[in-house]
This record gives sequence, C-alpha cells and structure tokens, in this order.
Amino acid sequence: MSIANDRSFKDIGDFIFISDTPCEADLILIPGAPIMELGIHGAKLYNEGYAKKILATGKYYFKYDSLQDEFDRFSASSKDCLGQETEAEYLKTLLMGEGVPEDAIILEKESMSTFENAINAKKVIENEFKDNPVKHILLCCQAFHARRALMTFQSELRDIKITVCPVVTRGISIDTWMDTQKSYNLILGELSKCGEYFKQDRMYELR
Repeated sequence: MSIANDRSFKDIGDFIFISDTPCEADLILIPGAPIMELGIHGAKLYNEGYAKKILATGKYYFKYDSLQDEFDRFSASSKDCLGQETEAEYLKTLLMGEGVPEDAIILEKESMSTFENAINAKKVIENEFKDNPVKHILLCCQAFHARRALMTFQSELRDIKITVCPVVTRGISIDTWMDTQKSYNLILGELSKCGEYFKQDRMYELR
C-alpha cells in the first residue's frame, strides 16, 4: 500500500478508536450489541470496582426480526443467544456469568439503534437515579464504535461526564483495522456516519 496517506490513516484511527483510562464512576453503560466481549468487559470493569451499577441496553438491531435472527445472520463472537430475547438480557446473562450480582444490573430492552440506546438510557438514568443523579458514566462499547458511541451518548447525556472504556471486538483494533478490506471499509463507514449522523441542526445547536 502507498504511504501517501499514512498520516491521514493514522489520524482516522486516532479519531475513531478513542479510549480513556477507566476511573471511578457512578454507572457502567453498555450500548446493546450481541457481542460476548462487551459483557465480559463490562463485568471486568464492575469487578474491579469502577462502578456499583451497570446499565445494559438494547432489544435487537432494527434490520433484524428478533435477537435469534440477529445471531443467526450476524453475531460476531457467539452463535448462541443463551435463550434470551433482547440484547440487554443477553448481556445480563453474560454479566452474571462473570460474577456481577443481579441487583447491580439495570436493563433497557427497547432500543434498536445507537441513537435509541442513548435516548432510552437517558430515560432510565433519570428514572432510576432520581435521588442520586448520575454525574459520570463509563461507556463500555466496541472499540471500532467508540467515537460514534461517544458522540451519540454525549448528545443525550449532556450534563454527564463520559469516560470511554472500549473493548476490541471482531479483531478490529487501532492496529489492525487496515489489515483487511472488510475492516478498512467498516472504519471508513464509521467515519462517514460520524458526519452523516451529526451534521443536522440538532447537533450543531449543541456545539
């Protein structure tokens, strides 16, 4: 590959694969996806004492007819939905399997996109934490989805600090995304979505 665009490719990787150092927060939030690594990583953050509650979100992606359909046609890390009907319930099963107590897990089971994850998570946070408002969350997301997830959740959780704590999924990391045409296209797609999703008036008004 030509080195002509090396600087641009590095800048794209640095932009998309944002990652912060975990620190103590009020809540761990997992955007819904049928990805085993997300549940395991969320449990790791909990077990290491970074937060006392986890909010797992998601129904299934709007392009599919059910969680089982999503697993049959997509699932990147497992072919077993563990008998669950929503991404949130699937993540809960994984979290509990890694030692997270059930009473530490909050579910949001209606979201079918990243935007809905953020909108519905805001509603849950406002309802569940009325007496002790959330001021800081750890966003436990897929590494290649980190920038778009951050932008989306920041657009809804405007007064909450967000620390991004991603996990590598599908083997796609800041070091490997250019290894195959498929992962390269995925990351350029994420870059495009960051513009397409947020070029409208609503995001502009939040600047």
